[in-house]
Amino acid sequence: MNLKTISLITSIIGISLLLLLSLFVEPKLSTISELRSKQIYQKVKIQGQLISQKAISPSFGILKIKDLTGTIEVLLNKNIQIKDNSTLEITGKISEYKENKQITADKILLKN
Repeated sequence: MNLKTISLITSIIGISLLLLLSLFVEPKLSTISELRSKQIYQKVKIQGQLISQKAISPSFGILKIKDLTGTIEVLLNKNIQIKDNSTLEITGKISEYKENKQITADKILLKN
């Protein structure tokens, strides 16, 4: 094998490993006030209390979450029924709508 082939194989293996690791590595827990607009589309994790929930359609819902530093809306691709004031840990990606940050949830854990 020549050097170009070895370099290409090594690069492909390295990139594949990084992609695989990115699927399993969880972001660190952040407060709502720490979330920044420059983090748009980045994965984040927050923990807070459920203030309200709204079903927009059978396959779309919005949760309003608060912690000691602020509030944020969390978008869901399904409707769930959780008691208000429940503590939730939410992992998802930040987006922005009308200059307000929101999180599109990938994973929600009930912490009570």
